[in-house]
Amino acid sequence: MTPEYTEIISVRVKAGSRTLYVDLKETPDGSRFLSISEVKHGADVRSRILIDEQYVPDLFWALGAVLDFIAPKRAAKLYTLEEKRRTHPRAYEAWTEEEDQRLKAGFAQGLNVDQLAQRHGRAPSAIKHRLERLGLSPKRS
Repeated sequence: MTPEYTEIISVRVKAGSRTLYVDLKETPDGSRFLSISEVKHGADVRSRILIDEQYVPDLFWALGAVLDFIAPKRAAKLYTLEEKRRTHPRAYEAWTEEEDQRLKAGFAQGLNVDQLAQRHGRAPSAIKHRLERLGLSPKRS
C-alpha cells in the first residue's frame, strides 16, 4: 500500500513539448521531500526525481551556480511571487476569457502596453506576451 502524501506546493514549468512539475510533499510522519516530474505532452511517460528535504538546499545551490554561469543577467532578476505581486497584483494568475476580452478592447482603444499593464495589474512583459498570443501586435510604450 502506497502512503498518502500531502502536497504543500506545486509549481508547473512549461518546457517545450514537456511540462515539469516541482512539488514539495509531506509524508504522514512529517518528513518532506521535493519531487521533480517530467511529463511529455500527449503521453503518459513520466520521469521523476525525489529529493529528501535535507538535500534540497544543496540542489538549489547547484542550480543557482548553473544559472549564474548560463544567464548572469537573468540570475540578478530573481524574485519571489510575493515581491512581484507588490507591483503587479495579478502576476502569474491564469488569464480568463473575460480578461482577454477587456485586454482586446483596451488594445483596440489604443492603450499602450504600460497602460494595459496598469489596468490589468500585470507586468508590461505579461501584457506583450498575451497580446502576441491573441494574435495582436503590441505597441511600444
